[in-house]
Amino acid sequence: MEPTVSRRQALYPWLICVSCTLMIFCTVGLCGNTMPIHFPFMISERGFSNTEMSAVTTIRCGLAFVCMGLLPRIMKLVRLRLLPLLSCLVIAASMWLLGEARSLFTLYLAASGLGVAYGLGSMVGASVLVRNWFSAREGFALSLCACGSGLANLVASPLITYAIENFGLAAALRLEAAAVVVLGLIMTAVIRDEPAQLGLRPYGSQRQAATAADAAAAVDGRGPVRMSPRHGRLLFLAALFTGPTNITSCSFFTLQYTNCGYSPMVIAAALSMFGLLLTLAKLIYGWCNDRFGVYISNWLFLGVSILGNMVVALSPLFPVGVSVFVGLGLCALGYPPMMIGLSLWARDLFPPESYTGKVALYQQLSMAGGMAVTLLGGLLADLTGSYTPAYLICVALLIFSLASVQFLYRYYGRSGRGAGAAAGLS
Repeated sequence: MEPTVSRRQALYPWLICVSCTLMIFCTVGLCGNTMPIHFPFMISERGFSNTEMSAVTTIRCGLAFVCMGLLPRIMKLVRLRLLPLLSCLVIAASMWLLGEARSLFTLYLAASGLGVAYGLGSMVGASVLVRNWFSAREGFALSLCACGSGLANLVASPLITYAIENFGLAAALRLEAAAVVVLGLIMTAVIRDEPAQLGLRPYGSQRQAATAADAAAAVDGRGPVRMSPRHGRLLFLAALFTGPTNITSCSFFTLQYTNCGYSPMVIAAALSMFGLLLTLAKLIYGWCNDRFGVYISNWLFLGVSILGNMVVALSPLFPVGVSVFVGLGLCALGYPPMMIGLSLWARDLFPPESYTGKVALYQQLSMAGGMAVTLLGGLLADLTGSYTPAYLICVALLIFSLASVQFLYRYYGRSGRGAGAAAGLS
């Protein structure tokens, strides 16, 4: 093979990863993680209540839930490379509407558009692209894609806050909409559904993949999992109960710490730190999965997430100071399994032919859990004046998810380093 072709073979899969990172930046990041930055301004300037603003996240999750369920069928009709552009166009239109929203109808119409975009451009599509383009280092590649949401917190949070305070809410949302369209065009120019469309092969498809397969057989040696219906229901609940931590806790960061007396710029700085740590945590999580296996990584990262949500829950008891940075820092370090872990659990605990369907299902379930607890959290906040009850619910449900998934990994012999770790050693 010619040197130039060899370099293209080596680099292009990682360009696919970077494009998926941009997709997650726009959908999970701007539609999800940083969208709550706008909420206090919507409440103070437009007169919406806590419950009405919480319903924005609930509606977004509901539409994302529906779109994720349809995504396996949509991907058979529409090329994967077109989904990011479609998502970005819907995001731009929704942000423009949100900037003009002065009635609940307009507000919730914009929230519906954000949900559709979130569902079409979620980790489901990124997981399928990584599966198509990588035969080795899949865990790290997924982590790189998922870094987009953390980059949104790191880069966009202070910029959005600055734009709102200096140019106004509507102008800031228009600027976001224009940036999202540009990113969508860039992604469409780069992404291809399959390596064969460019005359390439998946990353690690020769020697690396063979070494990974041999190592996986030596480490695990148990063959594919055939999960019982009872255990399938247990994993169903575990995925469902990751949703509150994945969605609810991030949605309420701004409102929780605003109620605790922190200024918008301090919260924006904490969210920026959250984004930086989240980006690093996802890369470390991917490396840990490839090196040590998902089982060990679950204990470490989900345990930190439980601690982080507990700190945020108890923040009203602390004087205004560093608790915002401690709480968000721990949540960032423990966040990766809620986003990347669902794909890895589907990979490890089900046959390869069911991968796409299971990833879509577990993303749906996570959305459903987050949707329910987000609405409940807003209602409880109106009753109690605090989002602490929502975070305590997140802690309890996350403990259940951790215990359930770890039980299944041990029961089906996936508690060692496993195939993912073996691939990382190739």
